Amino acid sequence: MTAYEEFKKRHNDRKDRRLRMIGGPDGRNKISDYPDYYRRYSPADDPGHGRTDPGRPGRRFLAQCLIAGALFGSVYWVEANSSAVFLPVKNAIAASMTDEFQFAAVSSWYEKNFGNPISFLPGAVNQNTGKSATTNGASATPNPNFAEPVIGEVTAPYSSKTKGVVVKTTSYSSVKAVKDGLVVFVGKKTDTGETVIIQHKGSDESWYGKLDKANVKVYDEVKQGQIIGTTSGGKQGTFYFALKKGAKFIDPIQVMSFD
Repeated sequence: MTAYEEFKKRHNDRKDRRLRMIGGPDGRNKISDYPDYYRRYSPADDPGHGRTDPGRPGRRFLAQCLIAGALFGSVYWVEANSSAVFLPVKNAIAASMTDEFQFAAVSSWYEKNFGNPISFLPGAVNQNTGKSATTNGASATPNPNFAEPVIGEVTAPYSSKTKGVVVKTTSYSSVKAVKDGLVVFVGKKTDTGETVIIQHKGSDESWYGKLDKANVKVYDEVKQGQIIGTTSGGKQGTFYFALKKGAKFIDPIQVMSFD
C-alpha cells in the first residue's frame, strides 16, 4: 500500500468515526439528537409568540393616571400655597382657565409667517383663484373701521343686562361681518337664539344674534363685509348685535351706526 493510499484510509476512518459520534451507528445526521444549543432558534419556539402582554395596556393607563394625578396635585399645591413666589404661576393658571384663546391673533401671526393656517381644510381655499372660498364677495382691502352689520332701527338700546342692541330690519336681511376675524361660535343661545360669534385681532369679539340662519361654520375666516347669515323673518326682521372689547361688552352705537 502506497503512502497516499494509507493516508486516504486513515482520513476516511476518522471521518466515519465522527459521523458515528454525531449521527449514530448508521452515520446519518440526526438533528433532533443535537444538544438544544445547537438547534436553530425560531420565533415560533417562544411560548409567548403571537400573544400580546395583557398587562401592558393596564400599565400604560396606570402611568397616565399617575401623571395626571401629579399635575393635579402640583396645581392644587400651588393654589394652596400663600407664598408670593407662586403668584405669577397662580395668575397664569387663572388666565388659562378664564380667558378665551385668541384664535384671531394666532391665526394672523401664523398667516404672516407661514401662510394660511387652515388652508388644508376642505373648502377653505378656492382652487381656481387661490383665495378664501367663503368671502361671499367681501372686500379684499377692508376698511379699518367697523362696517355696518345690518341697516335698520335700534329698538332696544344697550344695557348692562342685554350686553348689546336689538335692531329692527326687513325680513331676511343679510348680516355682514363688521371686521375681519375668525368664527369661534355658531349655535343657539338662550337670549339671542341662533348666534354667530367672531373673534377679531386685539381680543375683540362681535356677536350676531336672533338670526334666521348662519352661513358660516366654526373656524371659518371671514372678511369685513362678508355675509355671515340672515335676520329673522315675519313682518319684519329682528337682529341682535353686541361688541366685546377684551373681557367687557361695550355699546355698539359708540363705534358704528345702523342707519
